[in-house]
Amino acid sequence: MNNLHIEFDLPSHIAIQAGLDAERPTEDIRRILALFLYQHRRLSLGKACELGNMSYWEFAELNARLGISAHYREEDWAADLERLVNV
Repeated sequence: MNNLHIEFDLPSHIAIQAGLDAERPTEDIRRILALFLYQHRRLSLGKACELGNMSYWEFAELNARLGISAHYREEDWAADLERLVNV
């Protein structure tokens, strides 16, 4: 798999104001980006979890804490129901 390397400087006062973990700022930024892209329907739930390096449960908990609603379409529900019926 190819990766895109992104690097930028973030002023420390902005990192502090944003509440980034000084020990793990890159991981915090990845999670924030995953949440943002999911909230704006740019990434699916699975891809957002992958980007944020979180389990579905961790991601759902963080979404709930931040008031981000789940994007669950009728088609998703039908597909999940079909999988359950065929188990």
